[in-house]
Amino acid sequence: MTKIIDEKRHQELLRQKDDLEKNRPHDVDSMRRWKHSMGKILEELELFKK
Repeated sequence: MTKIIDEKRHQELLRQKDDLEKNRPHDVDSMRRWKHSMGKILEELELFKK
C-alpha cells in the first residue's frame, strides 16, 4: 500500500517539475516563488532516490 502511494507521489512531483520547467517566469518576484517551489520539489524527489 505504501509503495503505491509513494509511486503516485513520485509521479505527481515529476509532473509538477515539468510544469514548472515549461512555465518559468521572467519577473523577479515570480522567479523567487518559482525557485522556492522548484527547490521543494527537487528536495522531495531526492528522498525517492534513496
